[in-house]
Amino acid sequence: MTGPGGHPGEPRLWFVDPLTGQPLEDEAEQTRPLPAVQDAVPARRRPRLLPALGIIGLIVVLVVGTTATYQARTAAPPPPARDLALPDPESPGRIEPVIEGWQPVLSDDHPLVFDVPPDWKLEEPDVAVGYETPAGELVTLQGVARYQRDFCPGSDLSARAMAGFTTIDEGEVGSLAQAAEETTLRWAAAAYGSISGGRAPKTEIGEAGPVTVLDGGTIATSVTTTVVPAADGPCSAPSVAITAIALPLSALPGSGRYHVLLVLADQEIPDPVARDIVLKMGESIRRE
Repeated sequence: MTGPGGHPGEPRLWFVDPLTGQPLEDEAEQTRPLPAVQDAVPARRRPRLLPALGIIGLIVVLVVGTTATYQARTAAPPPPARDLALPDPESPGRIEPVIEGWQPVLSDDHPLVFDVPPDWKLEEPDVAVGYETPAGELVTLQGVARYQRDFCPGSDLSARAMAGFTTIDEGEVGSLAQAAEETTLRWAAAAYGSISGGRAPKTEIGEAGPVTVLDGGTIATSVTTTVVPAADGPCSAPSVAITAIALPLSALPGSGRYHVLLVLADQEIPDPVARDIVLKMGESIRRE
């Protein structure tokens, strides 16, 4: 997974304010204080946007074919999520992994933690990654970890996989499964489409399924969309698996948003991130 930038027809990566979803106009804008936004979750430190020299190489943009296709999911919907809230966060202290040998990933914009394998590289909790969709929507990711970071020579912050938290508003979708599915499609369009060429990536939506998190207290819903990107980039992979693991609204009552763990992973390459690893990451989600 290498990052866009410097290649015609590739999607643009934006610096955005993760609290407001608004783009920052230039590098100087990145350093000004972010506006306060009221939310139902406890107050947190404001996210720090990645420096200008690091924005190239955040996500790979690949090419195989030019015709956009869409395959609707026909499988039966997953069982309804249990109407349980996540347990209150524990007293402040060091966050330990719940999976032995793994490492916890924290976000300053989400009161949630998940674990990743020891060979993943972690960004600071206040780092955010943002992209713009062809429709002009901004999508952001916080609490970021990367697999095989800097694998591609000459591409800053390249990685074969990336994971982090994002959200989708309750009013934008009709169900938990739709929240997971729509999240994967938005990121497919934003990170793997061709804005200048007007070409969308090919997408194939997989079957939704349950993921038990937090020691059985909450049932999330997972959807994986396979993407064949529309634009080429250095060190590219033939396809990418985008998995969204969406938590029910009851997990964080009053927020009005579905919180989603998103994993973007190159496929058809040596040593790709396996699906069972992605689901294991989802099972480790818990409150700080």
